[in-house]
Amino acid sequence: MSEETKVQATEQQAAPMADLEADERRTGNKEAAVNLDALAGVQGVQGVPTETEAAPSFFVQESDRYRLELDILFDKKTGKITSISRKDLGIDFTQFQIFAHSVEWFEFSIPTYEDISTYRQRCSTFRRDAGKVLVDAIQMRNFLLVWHLRDWSLRGADGKKVELKTNPEGALDDVSIKQVYQVSPTLVDVILTNFEKDVILS
Repeated sequence: MSEETKVQATEQQAAPMADLEADERRTGNKEAAVNLDALAGVQGVQGVPTETEAAPSFFVQESDRYRLELDILFDKKTGKITSISRKDLGIDFTQFQIFAHSVEWFEFSIPTYEDISTYRQRCSTFRRDAGKVLVDAIQMRNFLLVWHLRDWSLRGADGKKVELKTNPEGALDDVSIKQVYQVSPTLVDVILTNFEKDVILS
């Protein structure tokens, strides 16, 4: 067989193979077959490590923290808050030209079942007209603020961060409690509503 004939035969054999590879490449079959990372992402491949999932967390640790971030709109001239919403809701704040925008955060420790039980007992009163014991929701919120608010980003009129301090028992000290109680009731309501929904589940 001449060299020219050999070349022609080789090209004829290579052409179907090239077409097959092109089809496989187009459908993705070849990539899925040879790309272990792609397969691992779908169902895992023997010998290829996959990301391990965390076990469910059943117990509250003293170091556990809940952090809430809020988008706040306020009047540029007076500083009065006009809107409060949870961060990353997709709101385009650039469309509100007459207002300024800031992001504030609040950090809480996580109450245990024992904590919640104690607070509810202390907040409970017997209502004769209702014929049953009711939990005072406002007083319950006071316990959550005083015993579990640990830090925040709020600043005073001088622009400096207002530091929160606790007493030896773990609650906010008297000075910090006074500062917390001076916060806008609308802001406090939004904070505690989210905290109760995300952490207390009640």
